[in-house]
Amino acid sequence: LYCSLAFTWEKCEHTIQINTSKMIPDTKHRDINIRVQLGAHFAGIGYAGVTKIFGAMNMPPPLQDHYEEIDRKCLLPYIKKFQHESMRAAIYEAVDENDGDPTALTVSGDETWQRRGFKSIHAVAAVLSCNITPKVLDVQRLSKKCVICTGALSMKNTDPDLYDEIINNHDCESNYDGSSGDMESQGIQDIFKRSVPMYQVQYTRYIGDGDSSAMWNLTQHPPYPDIKIEKIEDVNHWSKRMSYRLENFTQELKDTMLDPEKKPKRNWWY
Repeated sequence: LYCSLAFTWEKCEHTIQINTSKMIPDTKHRDINIRVQLGAHFAGIGYAGVTKIFGAMNMPPPLQDHYEEIDRKCLLPYIKKFQHESMRAAIYEAVDENDGDPTALTVSGDETWQRRGFKSIHAVAAVLSCNITPKVLDVQRLSKKCVICTGALSMKNTDPDLYDEIINNHDCESNYDGSSGDMESQGIQDIFKRSVPMYQVQYTRYIGDGDSSAMWNLTQHPPYPDIKIEKIEDVNHWSKRMSYRLENFTQELKDTMLDPEKKPKRNWWY
């Protein structure tokens, strides 16, 4: 979206140049372009969505290489920085509001998959504080596939040297090779294990789904020595499961007469 306007005076040939956006310090990128790309990420539309918007405005699409460079060098480092600062501030807030041991926190955890049905190759696990205003304390991304590794397979046989160079010099996104259903338990386990080195706190009470495998994994593989994590049942999930079972029980007994002496009522039109 950046453009530069130049006005030249014919008599003296003096030129005035006006830039529609300032340059970001220590980069070659313009402020407006970075803001557009950041807004696209917040809206969840990405490069394809920006291209469609530019097309509707009769504007050329952004260069994909330039778009990816802004992501990698400008946006991602700052997003990670602010993410870490935000979660650290949430930890301090949880410690201040904790009534007992300030380093023993009660947290809730859950996970979301990119696709439903336990067939997703990407998932994110998160742990939240249990204050009056819950906040995210830590997140863990799990991926079974790396786009760069997959793309490099096309040149594995034709150019093995280039393939080895790409594989050895890129930041691989794949960090999980188990089943999609176990992503939740592994993500929560990773978050618990790094709570002490990252924040000097321990998550000693865990609020989670009753049907989740995360608590079983924490019990079988304790993240903290000599500390047993207490499970607190999530009331919402408990009521949902109870309602589901009662509905099934009702369907199973709908034709069963509970009181044999009481005759069923007949409708008057029979």
